[in-house]
Amino acid sequence: MMTSIWWWCSIALFMQTSCHAFHRPHQIKTLRRVVENPTQLSEMKRPILDQLATFLFKLENDRVEKASVIDEKGRKGEPMEWAQDDSFANIFSTIVASNDLGYRFKQAVADIVAGNYDELTTKQSIQDFITNEPVAMYSFTTCPFCRKAKDFLDEQNITYKTIELDLLEGNEGNEIRAELGKMTKRTSVPSIFIGGEYIGGCNDGPGLLPLAREQPERFNSLLTKAGVL
Repeated sequence: MMTSIWWWCSIALFMQTSCHAFHRPHQIKTLRRVVENPTQLSEMKRPILDQLATFLFKLENDRVEKASVIDEKGRKGEPMEWAQDDSFANIFSTIVASNDLGYRFKQAVADIVAGNYDELTTKQSIQDFITNEPVAMYSFTTCPFCRKAKDFLDEQNITYKTIELDLLEGNEGNEIRAELGKMTKRTSVPSIFIGGEYIGGCNDGPGLLPLAREQPERFNSLLTKAGVL
C-alpha cells in the first residue's frame, strides 16, 4: 500500500465514475514497429502514453517532495501518520484496493509507466527473489507503509530482505511493479512474501500487521515453514 502516483490517479478515477514514489527512469522506452502497411492509430499509442507517463512522474515527484518529512529515525519520506489504521490515506487506499475497478485502473497506470519490457525476465527475477528469501519485501524508501512494515519486522527480530524499487536503475522498478501487479492483483507497496507466499502489504491483503495480530498462529506457521522461526 502506498500514497503515491495512485493517490492522484485513483482520485481522478473516482471523480469521473462518481464512485512508498516512482523513481523516474533515465529514459522511457518506446516501441518502434516497422510495417509494410500504412501506420495504424493503434501503433501510435506508445509515444502518447510516454507523454502521459512523463507528466505523471513529474506530478508524483513534485507531490512527494512537498509532502516529505524526516521521521524520528531520520528517514525522509511521506509522513508516518499516513500509515495509521484510521488515517484518510489508509482508508482511501484500502477502498481502492478492495475492488476490481480500482485494481484494473491502477494496473493500467502501472503498465503505462513500465512501458515495453521483457516480462518473462522480470517475472523470473521476482520468482527468484521471493523463492530464495524467507521473508521478501518490495518497497519504496519514501513510503510510510513500507517503513512501518520494516519497523514491525525489526521489532520482532524477523530477518527480511528488501528490494527498494525507487533505487533501481533506469525503469526497472516500474517494470517490476507492473509485473507484481499481474501476479498479486495489487500494484501497491510494500509487497510482502513469506516462504514464497504473498501476504499483501502492511495493512491489507490481509497484510503483515493484521496477519500477525489477528491470525498469529497462521503467521507463525508461515514463518516456521519459511525457516525463520
